[in-house]
Amino acid sequence: MDKTKNKKCKNLLVKTANPILTKQDLKNFACRSFSVKKFNSGVVRFSRLYSLNKTWMKYLVAAIVGLIMSIATVLLVEVTGLYTGGFGAFLQGVARLTYSGISNSVLKDNPYIAQIIFNAMFWGLYLLLNIPLSIFAFRKISHQFVGLSLTYLIVLQGMGFVWGIIPHIHDLQIFGNTQTVNEHLANFNIQSIIFSPNWFPTEINGSWDWSQLKSSTDPGVDHNIVSTVTNENITRAFLLIVYCIVFSLISGLSYAIMFSIGGSTAGSDYLTIYWSQEKNKNVGGVFAIISSVSMFLGICMGTYGAGGIIDSSKYLGWQYFFSANLFASLVWVFLNGWLIDKWFPWHKLVRVEVYSNKVNEINDELKTIKYTHPTTLLSATGGYSNKPTKMLLSVCMIVELPELIKQIRKVDDQCLISSSYIADIDGRMSVQKQTN
Repeated sequence: MDKTKNKKCKNLLVKTANPILTKQDLKNFACRSFSVKKFNSGVVRFSRLYSLNKTWMKYLVAAIVGLIMSIATVLLVEVTGLYTGGFGAFLQGVARLTYSGISNSVLKDNPYIAQIIFNAMFWGLYLLLNIPLSIFAFRKISHQFVGLSLTYLIVLQGMGFVWGIIPHIHDLQIFGNTQTVNEHLANFNIQSIIFSPNWFPTEINGSWDWSQLKSSTDPGVDHNIVSTVTNENITRAFLLIVYCIVFSLISGLSYAIMFSIGGSTAGSDYLTIYWSQEKNKNVGGVFAIISSVSMFLGICMGTYGAGGIIDSSKYLGWQYFFSANLFASLVWVFLNGWLIDKWFPWHKLVRVEVYSNKVNEINDELKTIKYTHPTTLLSATGGYSNKPTKMLLSVCMIVELPELIKQIRKVDDQCLISSSYIADIDGRMSVQKQTN
């Protein structure tokens, strides 16, 4: 750097202590140009939803989310053979098992009536189950929490039933066909993508010939193992994973939005939220446990048990249980749980630092709203001005951060607020319930 430029840099006037900067205040650090940039907190996702004050707006959000999820559940779950988590997976299994039974007996010649009954059970059983669960949540959690959850649930289940009875909607597979290659099972709406029992080796003089496989539904026709198993089954299993990932993104987003406005997706969420609040456990972990158990029970009935009703001599092999549908549903459970914790980390804490000359006034404002979290006022010295200054330091839950920032800005809209995750904490402090 030449002497003239160095002398010019040393003569620059530097202002400190939270100034309202003008163009004349934009000086150089080591002769580098600077400009003022406004930063918004990105720690909390859906921060605007946390601070919705109008109740009718929360119910509108719940209804919209329920409508979107009804479409996604029909096209990505009911049609494809994917199982969702929660108590819904168990009831899906009951509906599929019932459909297989009546389609194979009393309504064998009335497939459309059987389909209506299946849709009524697929969507209606979940509503019935939620009656006692909603009463439990109404008493143990909060009234508005149950109201928002039921709004979502009624729109989801009601519109889902409407979409499900549209003729030929089950033929609409947006990413590709994920039905089982076994047409006999597919006719009974049994979705099971497997690799072994759909195709059998040829028996020749007491030994098995694996060079050519015969279809279990058409023993007279030979099929090459490469063209049937590799191309068809593996492709459909891959497509099922695609459906699983897309549905995980949509459902995870829906769960996070509902939790953010103070509601839930009902069902097992009632127990999940209650348990997580009472034991201070993360929502995603509790959700994964409940969903996994329910999903296993659902597949036992809706895929494995339903196949046994059709033909117990062929469709009760272990392959029908450990199918691609089971794997994809497990992927959904854990991916969805991870996304919920990622998008709604209500149990996490943040360290908040406020740099302002008005920290006393800010502290007084926080007292008026009964902000009771650990708060400390620190005296410091300005690095440039060498004048006394102050800083406010606090610890709060991440879901409270948007409201905290809002209250601070009422006093000083020019202060600098820094927030960062706290990896661990030992001690006691009051925590906000996400259902408030």
